[in-house]
Amino acid sequence: MTGTDDTEYRLAHLRDRLADDEVGELGLRIELHGAHVTVRGTVPTAQRRAAVERIVAESLAGLVVYTDIALADGRPPSGAEDLP
Repeated sequence: MTGTDDTEYRLAHLRDRLADDEVGELGLRIELHGAHVTVRGTVPTAQRRAAVERIVAESLAGLVVYTDIALADGRPPSGAEDLP
């Protein structure tokens, strides 16, 4: 297995873990960009983000990984929306 094949396998394994483990995250984008991996998306809570980051670190140890995981704003609207 070449380095790229191994990385692709690890990314597929990461996607499975994120879908199946305690986080159940299907909406995260995991992209390979040359020598590094980017994980981005939105999760509902800071605890979920921490769990995703832990799973990413475990699954992709030894690779350069950048994360851009935002928290969803779950607050109700503060007022009426003005439409033109």
